[in-house]
Amino acid sequence: MNNQYLAFYASSHGFGHMTRCLAIIEKILETTDHLIYLASGVYQNSFARVYLARFGDRVTYRDIRTEVGLVNKDNSLQVDIPRLEHELTDFMAGWDTAVAAEVAILRDLPVACVISDISVIGIQVGEQLGVRNIGIANFTWCEQYEFLGLSETFIARFREVYAKLDLLIEYDLMLPAPELTVPRKQIGFICRRFDPDRIAAIKAQYGPSIFITCGKSASLLNIQIANWNGTIFATSGINITATGNATVVQLPVETFDTHNYLAASDIVIAKAGWGTISEALLSKRNLVLIDREGVLEDTENIEELKLRGVAVSIEETDLARIDMQAITDLVADNIIRENLDAYENAVGDIIRAL
Repeated sequence: MNNQYLAFYASSHGFGHMTRCLAIIEKILETTDHLIYLASGVYQNSFARVYLARFGDRVTYRDIRTEVGLVNKDNSLQVDIPRLEHELTDFMAGWDTAVAAEVAILRDLPVACVISDISVIGIQVGEQLGVRNIGIANFTWCEQYEFLGLSETFIARFREVYAKLDLLIEYDLMLPAPELTVPRKQIGFICRRFDPDRIAAIKAQYGPSIFITCGKSASLLNIQIANWNGTIFATSGINITATGNATVVQLPVETFDTHNYLAASDIVIAKAGWGTISEALLSKRNLVLIDREGVLEDTENIEELKLRGVAVSIEETDLARIDMQAITDLVADNIIRENLDAYENAVGDIIRAL
């Protein structure tokens, strides 16, 4: 199977799907002679091009919309259901055209398998190519859209596509998907490899720090931090103000190693997306998750991680003023360090499953 292409279709909803795919792709490129075809959104691929630059022409990029995912209300983490339904209608109307264009590109290449996280475009491409068709996910959009009360028309079409998978690799915290009857394999958490030297350098330069992210698919106007005198790392889309002697460092969207900044921080405050959770757990950070109504993945992730004693939560309304002394006390009272120590990067398990 050497020198064959592995075709990855990463969701163009947010950046978490891409970053965890990059963890897999990086390992494949380092340990095999395979070539990679990577299809995702323009912004996701621009990030991947920087991260994978050292592998040169072993990676072929294709900028397309692979997913709608969720659509948030302006300056909020809440889902805008009318806009979501409108975008889904447009997206689904173009499925056949998008899939045909991909098949035209890939049918003359030695493609060994198609791996989708968890793009319906990729799954349909894999079926038409007649190659091994693998999904990798911590949820399907069927469960998310059912929870939001979307029309069964949308859900049925997504379910029909997911049924074409030869294998679904399920990450830890996978949302129950009882109606999906394809073969499954369960694994743990994965993320990009941390760089201990880089983390040490960040700590030496910035001192005590906290890391705040609401995901690159969300945008909030203002978050105020009180009772913190160290550094505050913030990802794009967040406007941070701080009292006291705190220093705010805004990480540009093109920062390719945000996971190292996260791992260098004492506390991580984040939207409950799987990618950020995985990076925080695998780097043994104190994790504070933001509760937001109406998103099944977030609600389930938060409740399960609190039960495991590896995270705490705050409400979205608490972002108006975050008292870091109260957060520190909350973490000290609820996070069990020994439980965090149990988590290891399972990227090797994925490579073996492929």
